[in-house]
Amino acid sequence: MAKSDSPARVKAKRGKSRTETRRTTPVDVQVGRNVRRRRIELGMSQTALAQACAITFQQIQKYENGANRVSASRLWQFAAVLGVAVVYFFDGLGAPKSEVKGAAPTKMERKIDDDTAKIARKIASISDEKLKKRLKTMLAALATK
Repeated sequence: MAKSDSPARVKAKRGKSRTETRRTTPVDVQVGRNVRRRRIELGMSQTALAQACAITFQQIQKYENGANRVSASRLWQFAAVLGVAVVYFFDGLGAPKSEVKGAAPTKMERKIDDDTAKIARKIASISDEKLKKRLKTMLAALATK
């Protein structure tokens, strides 16, 4: 951009402002949801993840809510800190298509994911294998009704 070009002139040349072209997509939302899911599975706070990545916990919140896109290098960093492969964060997206369509998850859908991860972590921490098996059987029976 030349010194004489104002931001408005640059916008007019390109047709769209930077903020208009950088909107998040359902893929960004799903990646953020999977970051949250793994963090909760590990019992890690947003603050702990943020400190490990040298960013603020507010930024973690923005990533997890799909408000901000996660760059490739940040995704790589999350994978290292959370102990998963990068592909983990794309779980649930299906095969890539020419254009991703779908609505962002509601707050209730995100809450269900968080609660489910917490419950799974608690079940995994039960040391009595018989009790754990009975609990899983009961949950499976309830889910079929």
